[in-house]
Amino acid sequence: MKKLLLLIFIMGSGFFSYAQEAQLKQQALFNTVAQTGIHSTDALPTLPANPYVSNKGVDEVVGTTWYDLQSNSSMSKRIWVFDDGTMAAVWTRGAETGVPNFPERGTGYNYFDGTSWGPDPTSRIEDVRTGWPSIAPYGADGEIVVAHTLNNTGLMFSWREHKGTGDWQHFTLTGPAPDNMDLTWARMITTGPNHDVIHIIACAGFNKTYEGLNEALVYSRSSDGGQTWDPENEILPGMSSDETSGIGGDDYAWAIPHGDTIAFVAFDGIKDGYVMKSYDGGDSWEKIIFYNSPMPFFTGNEGTLPQCGGGDGYNAVAIDDEGLVHVAFGRQIHVDDDPADGYSYYPYSDGLVYWNENMSPLDTTQLTNDIIPDDWTTHPLYQAGQLAAWTQPHDDDTIVGVAPYFASLTSMPQITVKRDINGVNLVTIVYSALSVGFSNAELSQNYRHIWEHGTELDGQNQWGLFTDWTGDVLHLFSECVYPSAYPVMHNNSSIPDTLHILYQTDNLPGNSVQPTGGNHAPVNNNMVYLQVLPPTVGINQKLDAAFEVLQNQPNPATDQTMIDVNTTRAGTLALSVNNLIGQQVYSQAKVANAAGAYVFKLDVSQLKPGIYFYTVTAGNKSVSKKMIVR
Repeated sequence: MKKLLLLIFIMGSGFFSYAQEAQLKQQALFNTVAQTGIHSTDALPTLPANPYVSNKGVDEVVGTTWYDLQSNSSMSKRIWVFDDGTMAAVWTRGAETGVPNFPERGTGYNYFDGTSWGPDPTSRIEDVRTGWPSIAPYGADGEIVVAHTLNNTGLMFSWREHKGTGDWQHFTLTGPAPDNMDLTWARMITTGPNHDVIHIIACAGFNKTYEGLNEALVYSRSSDGGQTWDPENEILPGMSSDETSGIGGDDYAWAIPHGDTIAFVAFDGIKDGYVMKSYDGGDSWEKIIFYNSPMPFFTGNEGTLPQCGGGDGYNAVAIDDEGLVHVAFGRQIHVDDDPADGYSYYPYSDGLVYWNENMSPLDTTQLTNDIIPDDWTTHPLYQAGQLAAWTQPHDDDTIVGVAPYFASLTSMPQITVKRDINGVNLVTIVYSALSVGFSNAELSQNYRHIWEHGTELDGQNQWGLFTDWTGDVLHLFSECVYPSAYPVMHNNSSIPDTLHILYQTDNLPGNSVQPTGGNHAPVNNNMVYLQVLPPTVGINQKLDAAFEVLQNQPNPATDQTMIDVNTTRAGTLALSVNNLIGQQVYSQAKVANAAGAYVFKLDVSQLKPGIYFYTVTAGNKSVSKKMIVR
C-alpha cells in the first residue's frame, strides 16, 4: 500500500519532519521535503479576490469512534439517502476499551427515519473484527454493508431486508484461489431495478503479489445474494501486469451508478490514473486514462523518478446525466532519487484537480512540480479551469504545520454533477482542506475543515465562491476530515437540491494511527452529519443581482424568523417552506407593487425542530436557502 510503504521508508531513514510553529513572515509556508529534510519558504500565492463564506448551521452527531483512521486515501460510500428520504450512515467504529489494537473494531451504523437519527450505537453490526465499510441499497427496501476482515475469511457482508430495522444477516467473499488470500479495502455499489446486483472492487491481499501485481485490484459481481459470483476476483482488461505494477489500498472509488452505467476511479498518484467504465452493468469495460505517468510501472525502488506532479491517492468520480465521468483528486509532488531509501512526497503540496471525459489526459507537465506555485493564476490547471481548489488565505495568518494524512493541503474530495433548477449543469466538489487561521498550539499544526467549491460545466468552467462549511465559531478547534457525500436531486424545481455529508471530527489535527504510534494519543471522535446546498456559480450569481433573498434571521429560529427579499421589478413574491424529504409545510404570497425590499415574517413555533428549506419565487426565478428550527 503506497501510504504505508511511504511511511516505513521515511521513518526508517529518520528524515520525516514537519514544520514547527515559528516567527513566520506574512503568508509564509514551509515546504518540507520528507526524504531530504530540507526546508525552504515560499509566499502564499497572490490570487484574485475570492471570498468564502462559512456555515452558520448546526452539525448533528450520529455516532462516535475512538478508532479514527477512516481511510488511507479515497473514501468509500459511507452515507446513502434512500428514495423515501430516509438515510443510513456507516463508519469504522472502535471503543475506548479497544486501545491499542481495537479487537472489537467494526462497523458503526445509524439510521435517519425521516424525522431524526437514532442514538449513538454502542456496538458494531458484525460479530468479528472488521473495518472500512461501504453501504448501498439492497433489494426493494433493504440495505447492505461490506467491510474487510484482514484475514482469509475475506470480506464480510451484512444485509437486511428492511433498512433501519431487523437483524443483520451475513455472508462472505474470499480472495483468489488457491490460497484464498484476504480481500482488503473493499468498495461496493449495487445496481438493478431492486438494487440486487452487488459489485465489489478490492485489493487481493495486504502487500501481497497476485498475477504479477502487488495488491492487485480485483472485481467481483453477484446477482444472487453472494451465493455465486460472476466474475469472481477478476483483474479487468487494462489493469493487468502488462499495464501497471499494482494499486495501493484505498486508491480507488466507485461513482454512484447511473442506470447500467457504472464506473470507478483508480490512481495511486504516481502510476497512470484511470477510470474503468461499463455501459452494461459490468459485462464489458472501457479504460479511460486521465493522468499519463512518467513511470507507469513505478515500484518505489527505482531511484530515478524526478520531482514531478501527480496525485495523493485521494480520488473521487461521478457520472453525469449524459453518462460522462468526472474525476477529482488531490495534487501531490513526488520524488525518488535514491533506490536505497524508497520514494517520498512533499507534504505541503497544494491543489485539488478536476478532470472530465471531454478533456485530454493530464501529465506532470500540466500539474507541474511546484509544491505551492508562486501564482496560481498563471498555472496550467488554473488556466484550463481544472484547478478545483487551493489553500485559501485568512487575513494575515500563515500555515503553522501539517498533520500527516499523506494528502494534499486540499484533498479528500467528493464530487457530484447535476443540473440545477435552471437546467445548468453544475460540478460540486466537497473536500477537506488545511484551513489557515485555525491551528492547534499543542501540536503546532493547522486544522482541516470541510469545504465546497463548484463550477458551471456548461460555461467556461467558471468556478464560484469557496464555502468553508465548518469555519464558524463552533469549529474553532475542530479537525474535520474524511467526508463522504451523497447528492439528492429533486425533480420539483421548488425544492432545492442538497448534499448530505458524513465526516469525522475531534479537537486534534491528524489521527492516532498515522504515522506509526499516531500523530496524537487516541481520543473520542464524532461522526457528524451535515446537509448543505450546492454552491452558487455562473447563472445563479447573475440572477441574484436582480433578485436577492437574504438568509433568514434569526437562524436557528424558535418562534419567529424574518426573510428579507430585494427585487428590481414589480410582481408576486411566493414563499414556500419544505422539510428534508420535500414536503411543503408552509406557503405565503406577497405582492411587490414596485422594486424594493420586502419582508416575509414566519411563525415557526408549530414546526418540528430540524432543517428546512425555504424558496422564494418571482416569475420564473427561484432562490432557496436553508433554515434551522429549534
